[in-house]
Amino acid sequence: MTLTRFLRPLAIALALVGATLLAPMARADKIILKDGTVLEGKITREGDRFYFITVKIGGIEENKFVNRDDVKSVQRDDPTPKTDEAIKKAEEAKEAAAKDESRHDGATRICILNFGPPSDWQGQYGNEVGVEISAQAFKDVIPMLEKAKVDVVVIRVNSGGGYGLEADKFRDLFVKEYKPRFRTVAWIESAISAAAMSPWVLDEMYFFRKGNIGACTGWYGPLIAVKGAELEEMLFKMEKASAYGKKDPAIMRAMQIMKPLSVDIDENGEVHWRQDEDGQFVLNKKGHIYTMTTSEAMKYKFGRGVADTKEELVKAMGIQEAEFVAQDASDYIDKSIRDNDAVDKHNKVVFQKYQLAMSLAEQLPDKERRGIELAKARRLLSEIRGFVKLNPNFQFHMGVDLSPEWFKAQEDEIKRLASLP
Repeated sequence: MTLTRFLRPLAIALALVGATLLAPMARADKIILKDGTVLEGKITREGDRFYFITVKIGGIEENKFVNRDDVKSVQRDDPTPKTDEAIKKAEEAKEAAAKDESRHDGATRICILNFGPPSDWQGQYGNEVGVEISAQAFKDVIPMLEKAKVDVVVIRVNSGGGYGLEADKFRDLFVKEYKPRFRTVAWIESAISAAAMSPWVLDEMYFFRKGNIGACTGWYGPLIAVKGAELEEMLFKMEKASAYGKKDPAIMRAMQIMKPLSVDIDENGEVHWRQDEDGQFVLNKKGHIYTMTTSEAMKYKFGRGVADTKEELVKAMGIQEAEFVAQDASDYIDKSIRDNDAVDKHNKVVFQKYQLAMSLAEQLPDKERRGIELAKARRLLSEIRGFVKLNPNFQFHMGVDLSPEWFKAQEDEIKRLASLP
């Protein structure tokens, strides 16, 4: 990988960073790691599985990611910090919901959970399944939904796809945990690839007027198409998902591989799906990957209704009186999206800094200056390892396979450069 094209500006900015010791800040928070390392600075953000702490390195402030699994203890300068306005709002909403929890006046109690940031968030956050969109977060909110006596959970989907491993987790979660407890429906704005495969097990699908679902070609690593046994396994999984969601398997198959898809509509108005081009209506020709539009979903009775607002959705679902509840659960999912986005962006910066440190170390003839860059590289490599431990999907997220072999190769290269005269 050539670094010059996109790392030159970063190299200029960081080349002067020499010292690698962590300097304490006035009135500092402290994170004590299990290996004895003490990080002093200001905890600026935290999630269920991580902290961000601003520390000083060589006199320059740097935002450092810390996996909670590596933390022994935390000492705060302010025992009740308000480091994230979203946390404060979520707590306020939780308190308000708790006051109302005993009310159930006969109205259908509905909670909407965002599977990806809605379009009106204007692209502020990423929408990848397994990165910003976490199955664990959806599992975490189940007690909140039960406490609020939720009747209907709406999974509002707007995502360009992501990791098949996470889609597997979502399907399992929806089948085993959500559907037995709640009437769980999908509300599709845009559901591509893993975002289409995740809610495929849900019986009811409603669409935005400009909605779409499909294009589920599998990839791994640096955009290498899944094939062979892995492809067969993926096709088999989605056949099972189609059965759970009461959908003809031919539909998803045309979305996964370049199979034709057509339909016949009989005299009773029943739709019959075909894996060929010989039906009355051809939706997908051989050699193409299928993406279904809202108009097709409604015409061929795949979708249950069309709605652009929650009021329209309530009507499409046939609900006479609705009450939207469990705001704490909705806020938790939204906060998870924002937090995971922050981790992802930080991860990418760390990876670039690591590549830069290694590049500089290779170029520097002076052993002392080279040692400074290698010390920095070791610290950054440890942080990258922590990202992969926190979320296995990050193994492929940097465009290279961050496998154990990759980490071993990097450690060997650091040792080699350190041994040079």
